[in-house]
Amino acid sequence: MIARTLWPGCLPAGRCFWDFADLLPVANHRVSLGEGGTPLLKLRRLFPDDAVYAKAEWTNATGSFKDRGSAVAVSAALSLGAEGVICASTGNNAASVSAFAARAGLPCIVALPKGTPANKITQAKAHGAIVLEVPGDFSDAYREAARIQGAVAGWANLTSTYLNPYMTAAHATIFYELHAELGEVGTVIVPIGAGPMLDGIMQGARTLHEQGYLKRLPLPIGVQGVGCAPIADAFARGEDVVTAWPAPVQGMAGSINDPLRGYPDDGTRTLRILRSANGRAVAVSDSQIRRAMRDLGRHEGIAAEPAAATPLAAWRDLAAADLPRPIVLVISGHALKDPTAQPTAAAQSLDIDAGATPAAVVAAAMRQFALKS
Repeated sequence: MIARTLWPGCLPAGRCFWDFADLLPVANHRVSLGEGGTPLLKLRRLFPDDAVYAKAEWTNATGSFKDRGSAVAVSAALSLGAEGVICASTGNNAASVSAFAARAGLPCIVALPKGTPANKITQAKAHGAIVLEVPGDFSDAYREAARIQGAVAGWANLTSTYLNPYMTAAHATIFYELHAELGEVGTVIVPIGAGPMLDGIMQGARTLHEQGYLKRLPLPIGVQGVGCAPIADAFARGEDVVTAWPAPVQGMAGSINDPLRGYPDDGTRTLRILRSANGRAVAVSDSQIRRAMRDLGRHEGIAAEPAAATPLAAWRDLAAADLPRPIVLVISGHALKDPTAQPTAAAQSLDIDAGATPAAVVAAAMRQFALKS
């Protein structure tokens, strides 16, 4: 185990991922694909009179926030002499771990639930990973990855639940970057499955608060889809312990559909983090997610996969709650991860061969613009 680096004496200068290496559990290897340093975009068209921002995590190399965790975890695996890496995933972590494994020269196995979006599987295969499609949901893939890793020596399990502490620690860099641009952050809204990204963000905030760089911690809000919401359900019920999601997993936010079956303590850990910071966990419906996806795309030029749009859907539900500003929505993954889920994917294109005139094309564009305005 590589220990977390002690506070270096001052906050490192810079706004990019490896600028904060002194605050990360890394040793002599750094495996990188240019991760982190993602843009922070003010949502000027959706919220012209409010301080609401999008953290553009879809701009990471493999299209999601997972690259931060993979950079640190694969670097650690290499430093510790791992012979290969394995992970369970709903898709994004498989795409990311496989890319960083290829960069590090390590063999990679990824276990995914059957029905994972084809584009995510294609990414992992493009990086040379062995892909296992497992019947069931993410918890079944989680169990299969653990079974394989337990049967061989020298392989590192980089499943991005709390199973791998390097991945959780890496997400502190999201907050370090936010602080570099905004200073104080009022509210941070994050999609959550088990919740390690939210935990890492709050670890970063606590570190800066303890060292005197923040006056207050941000208010954290974790978002799940209503079809698989074990943490949000426990929060709504006033429970202190999260139990595994008892029903079949449903809903379009596949990246965060984690029933926590076999490891519900991960959810309890996230719930405690939320409660300790006066935060909350909420669940949003598919219809709310579709609206958020459509509005991010048409009004802000942000094409988000379903799970990545949940922060906007949640913010709209909470708009009357007078949340502290500025508000940051962590947009975690790109629409090309799951293109068929896009609400506009079925929109008919104009066919020039069928007689679409220039005037008709311009008229269609103006009608579309009117819908956006």
